[in-house]
Amino acid sequence: MGKIPATLAAPARMDTTSFYANLPLRTEFSDVGLAESYTPLPDSWHVAMCDVRNSTAAVEAGRYKSVNTLGAAVITGMLNAAGDTDIPFVFEGDGAMLCVPPQLLDAARAVLLRTRELAQKSFGLDLRIATLPVARIREAGSDILVGRFRVSEHYVQAMFAGGGMAFADRYMKDPATAALCRVEDGSVASEGNFDGLECRWQDIPSRHGETVSVMVKVLVEDREEAGRLYRELVARVREIYGADDACHPVWPPNLSFTFSGRRLGNEVGVRAADRGAWGRWLYLTRTRAIVLLGWFLMRFGIRTARTDWGRYKTVLARNSDVRKFNDCYRQVLAGNARQRQELTAWLEERFARRELVYGVHAADRAQMTCLVFDYSGRHLHFIDGAEGGLSMAAKALKERVAKLG
Repeated sequence: MGKIPATLAAPARMDTTSFYANLPLRTEFSDVGLAESYTPLPDSWHVAMCDVRNSTAAVEAGRYKSVNTLGAAVITGMLNAAGDTDIPFVFEGDGAMLCVPPQLLDAARAVLLRTRELAQKSFGLDLRIATLPVARIREAGSDILVGRFRVSEHYVQAMFAGGGMAFADRYMKDPATAALCRVEDGSVASEGNFDGLECRWQDIPSRHGETVSVMVKVLVEDREEAGRLYRELVARVREIYGADDACHPVWPPNLSFTFSGRRLGNEVGVRAADRGAWGRWLYLTRTRAIVLLGWFLMRFGIRTARTDWGRYKTVLARNSDVRKFNDCYRQVLAGNARQRQELTAWLEERFARRELVYGVHAADRAQMTCLVFDYSGRHLHFIDGAEGGLSMAAKALKERVAKLG
């Protein structure tokens, strides 16, 4: 049979796998307010997401570290499944959201199912899991725009705008639509590689007295005006709290390893869940030995062929996820009560004008969950305020939304 003429052949489906990796990099966080910082996500992609049900109750029971661990586990599993394919994601404290090309959709569902099993088996928590096509989000009138922000030499962070990620989150949680996107048991085989997930540090005391989790959503519909307000917010935070290094919640001198079985148990519950009691004990014992070795290497500033351990804590701080933009502004700050009150007064004034809604939560320390793929640089650290952090800030924001009527 002869070759089909090009004019009659069905058009080949465009391969968008490298879409995210090819986006330009932004180096100033204030650019989150600029329309030109973003590009529409391809219609063929999907949002994969998870959320711990009743996370407020888990926080009140002192289990927020376990809640954090599950969100980080989904990201770890998906990054391992993606391999060399760059995908955008955001850690949300009590969950996570990722965007994946169609070639990775089944892998994303497999990781979500496996993480839900771990949530129930190891932590007694219930995890919502869902995927939603970007095309469906656009059909509903929202959009997903994505950009890339360079946090450090080794960490590039995704930025999201357009309202689509927030729409997907509501779609997953709304009883009227949840079943339409929920990942069901048996839809794919449950599996996930969580190598790299580590929970080996104590909570990090604030060097200034407070660790403040802030969440702000601009209400102005005009895109240019909204962008201006976000840039003004970033400038105001800097004016009150100082330069990024001055208010960074991860201060290397305050970083201390943990040997606690309870704290290390979060990592054990993900990476050794199926090994039985004896296997989990062996994993815990081995991890304690690795922690001791890490303490020794960092304490004496030893340099190996691949890693300068004397600089590891400094690189860790630079690779930390302390500020992000996912349809709203989120930041974890180290400061004092006066600074928090000054920022809250400014936010309250803008809330009274109906320009924005916000939530603020204060604790005396931060907590950290780590993704370590390479100790020499390719490691990422999710930071949240203790005692609920970003989840409690989100709760306060929703209460202010309700006040607007």
